[in-house]
Amino acid sequence: MYTIRIKNTNKVDRAAIRKIAKSIKDGKIAILPTGTIYGLSCRYDRKDSIERIQKIKNRNKIQPFIILISKLDDLESFASDVNPAAKNIINRFWDTRDPEPLTLLFKKRKSLKESASGSRSTVAIRMAELKFLRDIIDICGPIISTSATISGVKGYPKKIESIPALLKKQADLVVECLFSLPGAQSTIVDVTDKAPVLVREGTVDFKHVLNIYGQQ
Repeated sequence: MYTIRIKNTNKVDRAAIRKIAKSIKDGKIAILPTGTIYGLSCRYDRKDSIERIQKIKNRNKIQPFIILISKLDDLESFASDVNPAAKNIINRFWDTRDPEPLTLLFKKRKSLKESASGSRSTVAIRMAELKFLRDIIDICGPIISTSATISGVKGYPKKIESIPALLKKQADLVVECLFSLPGAQSTIVDVTDKAPVLVREGTVDFKHVLNIYGQQ
């Protein structure tokens, strides 16, 4: 395990971005800061790496992961349908300079492997909020993200010290922000039907999502 420390997520050295991306592309597991908390990540299509994360977290294998993307074109690989309501929400919360921590559930493509999406008919997608993280994904491809915690244990790690020692020890790479993250989960909204449905309340107020939906 090695650590890369960053002072400003808007000014991350390109060499560090390439190093992190190469590590993930090679099948390594990384602890990465998201816009809200620290998460465990790997390539979405690396079954071996995903199974390592499941084992490290003591996570149920049928439980799906959130997949982080870096651009809207990536969505085509995962979602079988993006309805008008979803497009309206995407335009407001994702297609901006600073995407907000909003995870959306779509009907998944049949070609998507269950290792990342579980046995459900939906897939959870989020536009990575931090620019340096989007830069990494641009190089290595979409990644899964799950909180850097042991499954069943409450807590949202906003500092590197809050992450269980077991997780840090077994990760291949740790990217540490030299400041505290907000410490809240992303909001999850199901957009598989005409009207959005709240799955999990988080940083983004669901009322705001409904307001945007109403403007279509």
